[in-house]
Amino acid sequence: MNLSEIFCQDKAVNTLTRAFETGRIPHAYIFEGIDGIGKYTTANVWAKLLLCKSPVKNDACGKCPSCLAFDADSHPDFHHIYKELIKLSNDANKRKRQAIELPVDVIREFLVDKVQLKPSLSESKVFIVSEAEKLNKASQNLLLKTLEEPPNKSFIILLCTKLEDLLPTTKSRCQIVHFRPLSEEKIIEYLAEKNVNKPALSEASPKGEQEAKFWARLTGGSLGQSELLTQLEPSFYGIKKELIERLSKFQVSDAVDFAQWLNSSSSAPSESWQKLKPDTSKSDLSRQAKKVIVSIIISAFTDAMKISFAGADKMTHFDQSAQIKRLAERFCPEDCADIIELCYEMIRFIDASVNEKLVFEHLLLNCADYGIIKVS
Repeated sequence: MNLSEIFCQDKAVNTLTRAFETGRIPHAYIFEGIDGIGKYTTANVWAKLLLCKSPVKNDACGKCPSCLAFDADSHPDFHHIYKELIKLSNDANKRKRQAIELPVDVIREFLVDKVQLKPSLSESKVFIVSEAEKLNKASQNLLLKTLEEPPNKSFIILLCTKLEDLLPTTKSRCQIVHFRPLSEEKIIEYLAEKNVNKPALSEASPKGEQEAKFWARLTGGSLGQSELLTQLEPSFYGIKKELIERLSKFQVSDAVDFAQWLNSSSSAPSESWQKLKPDTSKSDLSRQAKKVIVSIIISAFTDAMKISFAGADKMTHFDQSAQIKRLAERFCPEDCADIIELCYEMIRFIDASVNEKLVFEHLLLNCADYGIIKVS
């Protein structure tokens, strides 16, 4: 893949292309934007170009020893830094730790120490740091000098979904490149071309434009997340349909059983998710699945708030408008807002690795504490 083939990120690509053409390439970048819109793909293509020995115009040649090594995932001067590398630490005690943040030990061992070594195949070294928003304060402070003056012609690219989580001193040492969400039309078109949208074998797992449209809206225009969620088995879309149906009829007396169903349903696609994301830890995948479930609940109550002034076609759950209308009849906008606020608190609990089995039960039972849900 070349820079010109990056999907629907023309502004970001133009920024990089101009830098390469002029020879004024910053040594540190922040690629900022939501997950699944091409930040890592672009960083990978950019890294290949920076390492290429014989670039052709604004693209890697694809033929030199550097390009061949890069394509074989064996380039000695390319380093992908992510929090799970703690499991590969030289220190046995550190390998036992669970990586929730991007720990300082990973940054020291796999970036700061390695950046001091001279390149062995190319003239430069490239480091891509995934989930840079999870760099804690110690990790960022350790990086500051390296970001300001990377030795041995090194380049560092931080991939970040929450720019506000980075320290001002970190941001000031990097050029920020913004990546934008994709339109739902582009996502539907892309998934159709990739043969993701095809007739289902059962009604519980419908595939097609309707499903792609739903995921495009739920993910806020994330192509990668939409494609991933469409591929999971058992169908996450089927889980979503049942969730909204249950939610529209939910009573306080159902709280424990409903919470157990939510927990087991979020775990159901874990095996297929692990195959699609083999480098991601099981605990991380579990957190991601539960956050998708909570996001679906948030979007349902958001739809219920706006259904009176926005048509069903504008809703995230346009495919279950009857259930959303039922929610809107039961909960006034203020009640919906309270539940949404509670859901965001649950996402913070999930990120903090609070006992995940209790998250959904806590969410549903606390709705009752607000006096929101009443037995009819």
